[in-house]
Amino acid sequence: MNVLIVGGSSDIGKGLANYLSKKGYNVIITYHINKDKLDNIEFIKCDIKDETSINDTIKYIINKYGTINIMINMASISIDNYFLDKTKKEFMDVLEVNLVGTFLLNKVYCKYISNGMIINIASTDGIDTGSIYNIDYSASKAGIINMTKILQNATSNDIICVAPNWIDSESTKSMDETYLKNELKRINQSRLITIDELNKSIYEIINTKSKERIYRIDIKEDKLWIEKI
Repeated sequence: MNVLIVGGSSDIGKGLANYLSKKGYNVIITYHINKDKLDNIEFIKCDIKDETSINDTIKYIINKYGTINIMINMASISIDNYFLDKTKKEFMDVLEVNLVGTFLLNKVYCKYISNGMIINIASTDGIDTGSIYNIDYSASKAGIINMTKILQNATSNDIICVAPNWIDSESTKSMDETYLKNELKRINQSRLITIDELNKSIYEIINTKSKERIYRIDIKEDKLWIEKI
């Protein structure tokens, strides 16, 4: 089984890649700027804002490996600032990567692949945990959730959306400690989701035959909580 993780050069992406590789999957990662190296995992440069780059990447992988059984879209950016200070360019930059990029990836994948699986990574910010500082990010993730619902009826591919809350990632841990503590309190998240918990959740979703398309991954009473929406 061939798995393509788009935007997988972060610690979250590399953690998932290693986890799936150990489960016997052949994993390919795309990156935009930061190329890394992992055993038995190929890294391919791809600009998800460029449909030609996406098309070339998908065709290259199909030509080399035969097909892409699963594509996991986790490329994402955020530009957090107060909404009155947020510029149109900042807002559009976030939408272009997070929402438009995900749309293009779904479109090109479905152009070449039938009866495969797409997992679009959104966020609980697209449901109910967004803040006045990340309305562009929240809007992009809400768009991914709704786009997943619509696309499921337009293709033979199984299209799923995973929406996790705050994850114990390098980017999260680099944030201002007071701000993060206040955010977790505001949304009633008692602790961060571990990368291992996220990996196991995605693996279980891949192997579940549920008809539900949207999965919320959260923490309730210090325990991992997965809700089918």
